[in-house]
Amino acid sequence: MNLNNQIKTTLIGCLSCIYVNSQHIDSLGQESMKLKQLREVVVTGESKVMSLSKKLFAVGVVDQKDIAKVAGNNLADILNYNLNITITPDASTGRSTVNMFGLDGQYVKILIDGIPVASDNGVGNNIDITQINLEDVDRIEIVEGSMGVLYGDNAVAGVINIVTKRGLEGGYAWQVQVSVQEETVGSEYALFEEGRHIQNFKVSNQINDNLSYSLGASRNDYAGFYNGFRGKDYVNIQDNAVVNDGLRGTEWNPKEQLTAFGNLNANIGKHNIFFKLQYFDEAVTVYDRNVTGRLDTGTGLVNPTALDEIFETDRWVNNLTVSGPLKGQTNYNLFFSYQDQKRYYQQYVYNILQQGIESFIADDLSQSSKIWYSKGFVSNIVPKSEFLNAQLGYEFTRQTGFDAIATGEYSNDVVENTLENYDFFGVLDFNLTDKLSFYPGARFTNNSQFGNQFIWSLSSTYDFMDTFKLKAIFGSAFRAPNFEELFFYFVDANHNVQGNPDLQPEDGISAFLNLENKFKLGESGLFKSAIKSYYFDIQDKIANVVTADDNDRSLFTFANVDYSKILGFSWENSIKMDRWQAGLGATYMGESTAIDGSAESNSDYLWSFNLQTNLGYSIPSLNTVLAAQLKYTGRTQVLVPGDNGPVVGQTDDFTWMDASLKTGLTKDLDITVGARNIFDIVTVNASDVPSGAHNSASSSSRLFGNGRSYFLKLLYNLNLN
Repeated sequence: MNLNNQIKTTLIGCLSCIYVNSQHIDSLGQESMKLKQLREVVVTGESKVMSLSKKLFAVGVVDQKDIAKVAGNNLADILNYNLNITITPDASTGRSTVNMFGLDGQYVKILIDGIPVASDNGVGNNIDITQINLEDVDRIEIVEGSMGVLYGDNAVAGVINIVTKRGLEGGYAWQVQVSVQEETVGSEYALFEEGRHIQNFKVSNQINDNLSYSLGASRNDYAGFYNGFRGKDYVNIQDNAVVNDGLRGTEWNPKEQLTAFGNLNANIGKHNIFFKLQYFDEAVTVYDRNVTGRLDTGTGLVNPTALDEIFETDRWVNNLTVSGPLKGQTNYNLFFSYQDQKRYYQQYVYNILQQGIESFIADDLSQSSKIWYSKGFVSNIVPKSEFLNAQLGYEFTRQTGFDAIATGEYSNDVVENTLENYDFFGVLDFNLTDKLSFYPGARFTNNSQFGNQFIWSLSSTYDFMDTFKLKAIFGSAFRAPNFEELFFYFVDANHNVQGNPDLQPEDGISAFLNLENKFKLGESGLFKSAIKSYYFDIQDKIANVVTADDNDRSLFTFANVDYSKILGFSWENSIKMDRWQAGLGATYMGESTAIDGSAESNSDYLWSFNLQTNLGYSIPSLNTVLAAQLKYTGRTQVLVPGDNGPVVGQTDDFTWMDASLKTGLTKDLDITVGARNIFDIVTVNASDVPSGAHNSASSSSRLFGNGRSYFLKLLYNLNLN
């Protein structure tokens, strides 16, 4: 029996025996044992009542003040400041995804109020974080560590939970917030045209102590980054003929986002009900570099056109959460969600001289996803025991839809698919002493595509003292194939890209170690330092491969062919004293990879170094906050396929810095000004960009930023009784 199976067998037995025993302990309610109190609370699907995530994992919180002082509008504006997170932007699609502890967005679960977010290719993973608006956010919780038992498959590197604002503080009955934000994109800006233009509106009403609601809307208009290109109406005509010089369009494609929401928060006795309704629309426009120089039959003059595209995403979100006590200190949490996402594809002929659309070539629904979701768990099952406690729960996900682009004879092959998950999970809180605790956990999952699976974890905490703690997490690194990898279909006369319904989940081992200490400085100062290490060993990693279909055409698809090992160390420090706040952290990470399961392609660990620092200063008398953040991303190396076997590609190092000033002009009016990307990063040299699925790498540069940009935000906040 291998190590994985031994651990699974031991955990199953441990959970079964201890849970049965816990029922006996609970019956001894005559004893005067008190529930061990938690010193820190976080809402990451665990509710305010019990913070199992905070006990087991390192949790960072970004609150409203942190978001406001940098004028953050979407999640990408905020997460880049985290030491162990790297934002990966894509100029062509407009998407930005997270990379956490060296693992991409497929291994990070993103939630809103504990419910996974629908994406183009799955549920909760590989999310385009520019689509998550922050105007209605109370805080962002970043939980580090493999959390598959609590949050299901693909929560390997960690979980990011966005918590919505609920109710009004300060005794106010009404609150009206209006904001306008203008940003340059590099040196490019024009009112209503070039640059980034953001408007937000929100109204909240606290009807009474137990009932409140809010309504709001947001618009984010990004005109794209020209960077030497000439825009959609550019054409080079010489001697009544079009000269294609490749300057039409933009470097980064423009996009417009619209978000509207309504929230209802109600307390009924000791029970809380929260409902969130949200609509999101995004349109990304792609301008063709190539211009067709046809002649007008009437005048004989050139009448240039281009074949442009629009990718539009529509998403409806209906989330309901219910929580409260069952009996005594035993609590329940329920989550229900229905999300409907559609992506439309339009291709049209654009007349450059007339500056209008002549005709549509395609107007199709290319992706549709309907997601039903439910989760529930009961915590503090044995509230009268100081020795043992437990949390038990279930999770259900059903995704129905398709992700396909096909024309001609191939369009008949587009079919709707369904992917279902039925999960049951449990975690035990086993307190050996006042200082030492163990937390075995297990999740049994049944997937409609690949059957029964088992996810396990074994965590431990040791409190040397109240401020000096050690946390260790050991568990499975389980990732299930997403909807795109299983069912994607893009086939026409020139393309043959298909998902693989025979894929199996990735699995392996993950380990996290976190040693944290806090020191009091003077009357109000605090210094916090943490040393972390982490390790992933991922088997049967899903990768793009090229093979042949039944008609001997090249088929781009997915297969379980790679494996990867990641080893990392980080040191994080923060200090708060009087008006000053500062932080400094560094991480050193290496990755070893094997491509196509070949032992010959196995690399040594390829190492990279990152550094992050921040500084803040507040002036209470002026209601002013100054802030600066700097992040150095060291040279990264990765093993990529080459013509004669795997080669080491790399991306050069770069430094990103932002600075801002937020001040109150009046009691109700705030202004925030600042600069992003102060060192003017646009491209970074890279030789790790494959030219095709498991094909040779090509020397290239990677687009990372829009250059040095400046922003100004005005926020009017009116509170009424």
